Amino acid sequence: MKKSILTVLVVLLIVGTLCFICIPREKLKKVNIPFINNGKSEVGKEEMKIITNNTASDYKNGYFYINNTNNKKNIMYFDYDSKKEVFLCNKPNCEHHSSTCSSYIGSNEFSELFYYNNSLYLLYSSAKGESISVSFGGVVDNNSNQTPSTIYKMNLDGTEKQKIFIAPSGAKISMPFVMKGNILYGYLEKEKLVDNGGNSLSTTISERKLIAIHLDTGKYEEIKEGLHESLIGVYNNKLVIQEIDYIKDPNSFGDNTDAFINNLYNSRIEIKLLNIETKKEEIVMKDVYKNLKSLKFYKNGIYFVGEESNNLEYFDFSTRKKQILKELPESGMTIVTIIDDKILVYSYKENNTSIGFAYYIDLVSKEMSKFTLRDKDKQLMKILSSNDDYYFVKLGNIYGDEYTTWAGTKGQSIIGVNYGLIKKVDYWSSKENYIKMTNAG
Repeated sequence: MKKSILTVLVVLLIVGTLCFICIPREKLKKVNIPFINNGKSEVGKEEMKIITNNTASDYKNGYFYINNTNNKKNIMYFDYDSKKEVFLCNKPNCEHHSSTCSSYIGSNEFSELFYYNNSLYLLYSSAKGESISVSFGGVVDNNSNQTPSTIYKMNLDGTEKQKIFIAPSGAKISMPFVMKGNILYGYLEKEKLVDNGGNSLSTTISERKLIAIHLDTGKYEEIKEGLHESLIGVYNNKLVIQEIDYIKDPNSFGDNTDAFINNLYNSRIEIKLLNIETKKEEIVMKDVYKNLKSLKFYKNGIYFVGEESNNLEYFDFSTRKKQILKELPESGMTIVTIIDDKILVYSYKENNTSIGFAYYIDLVSKEMSKFTLRDKDKQLMKILSSNDDYYFVKLGNIYGDEYTTWAGTKGQSIIGVNYGLIKKVDYWSSKENYIKMTNAG
């Protein structure tokens, strides 16, 4: 995130269907779209919750997501009871391709959707690299033919959409967030253009500040500078922050990727706790990046695997002690996710382009088991959302007819995605007992 030349895994989820549906409101009720908020909060007013791409749609009755098909975007909803997908729209005979539809969110803006306390939140923000206007001094104008970062709040049926925050000119905000009641904590950032030499240009983050957005008023306050920081969790009503303390300015390496990575791997990572009320910050853990290369926060501490380590290790925030939890089959394995007291790790094959072996470790029993579930595209079966009994997962892409590119190579467009539910016990047992969902159309 700190530098465009650093290898970044970008996953483009181009999902959806080829057809529209036109379902009156009374039929939508049969699909169990939650039309009325009951006024009850699922998260206590004083309790913090982190919102990431992996937790954005943790709603117990269904899955909300943004469908990007045919150069348009719509908010969709999968109902777990009916096993069906619908547009988040209550208008009869709606074609879902204009702003008159509550599910429609345009085509050119980058957008993120998340659920919190019986409401949906939508972030409009211009996609990085779509178009750049540079002023004197190398400052990127993010408002040139683009939409500034804007947050909307709406009911769970897509109605009563209201604009609650607009970022200042030239600044962006994106996940992860931490929510606490009516306050959203996140990083507001600005970019600038960097000349890498040899007629090579890239953008890099020039300014990054942790802010608190008061969603009831639309106003925000700056908390602290955080150029190389990121939110990774919440602990005892405090923000858990990861910061990279670089040995040398990461913008100083131009196109020399090896030098940049070497600088990164030997720089220091600090894990800090920030008390929002007092603004007091405390470093609880620090080590060089290569020793904490794959790192995730979960419940009460940090789980990590080093670049050349065969061990899954844990740092406990309450005791401030480190321990080895499990010896892994291979060195340098990557932590995929931690959920329901189970941690999933995997390795790459020798060419580093496809998934090798995967295992999960039960954090209660400390037992390790092989994990073999893959989707149709031979990727690890990804958990998109969950409730008490099931995981909602992506089963695989739906591909269109094969075509020939301008270069003479063969290609296929992704025209949709198949989804399903799987019982948690079957997921961890690698049993392919899926309940398939019906796509709209």
